[in-house]
Amino acid sequence: MKANPFQALPDAVEVGGRTVKVDTDFRIGVAIEQESAALEPDIFGLLTAFYSGDIPSPVEEAVQKMVEFYSHQDGKGGQSSNEKSQKRSYDFEQDADALLASFLDAYGLDLSTARIHWWTFKRLLCNLPPETPFMRRLYYRTADTKKMSKSERKHVEKMRRLYALKSPERAGKSAEELDQEFLEKTRRRYAEAQKQVKG
Repeated sequence: MKANPFQALPDAVEVGGRTVKVDTDFRIGVAIEQESAALEPDIFGLLTAFYSGDIPSPVEEAVQKMVEFYSHQDGKGGQSSNEKSQKRSYDFEQDADALLASFLDAYGLDLSTARIHWWTFKRLLCNLPPETPFMRRLYYRTADTKKMSKSERKHVEKMRRLYALKSPERAGKSAEELDQEFLEKTRRRYAEAQKQVKG
């Protein structure tokens, strides 16, 4: 039987053969995404937040499960191939005000106080109406100007400069590429930490 798309979303992962509760709030997902762009991400800070202060063993598996949960790789479909390959065209820090206004306008949700499961947040984010401030920014960043009139192209290019992403290391990379980079950074940081402990 196919999985029900409206069943309760998970609030735990399997690490070291046991079920471990995790903090599913969207703010943790946002923190993971923001840290993934850092040269030296705060892995243990993220693990502490995700596992509510009780990081399970083995830590390497705990890291893997955190990234899988963030990437929505739930074994029941997870990220679509389209989502994985789409180029990143937003930044939570840079677009915070537009996101707050868009969620309030479209859903009546105040992101400064609401508690939303990360997967639900991503679904809502991807389905914001095109006229919301956040989706307008995405349109200007990604619109194909080839078939536009000269005046339309000029306007879009002007707005594209205005809303250009200020984090060039993220721009133009897909969600899958960013997740893979983050996993590699995480493994490196974990290996370095283990060497220091042994030393």
